[in-house]
Amino acid sequence: MGLSDKFCPGSIRIREPVPEDIPCPRCGELVEIWSDERRARCPRCRASVTREMDLSCVQWCRYAQECIGEEAYQRLKGEREG
Repeated sequence: MGLSDKFCPGSIRIREPVPEDIPCPRCGELVEIWSDERRARCPRCRASVTREMDLSCVQWCRYAQECIGEEAYQRLKGEREG
């Protein structure tokens, strides 16, 4: 059984996050935020930097918790609701 048989393809950016550079709205410094995170702190000015989170399986799939793991599921659920 291959990996694609165990997990949905939509969860790949949660299970295997990749970095993305987002400019700080206060000072313009590029801040690295991983694909499974919504916010980070700017290393230069300490401002909170957020990025838009696309709708993910966490919001609609009944198997999401099992697929991506309890810790990631709870963290992402909290970020979407907060």
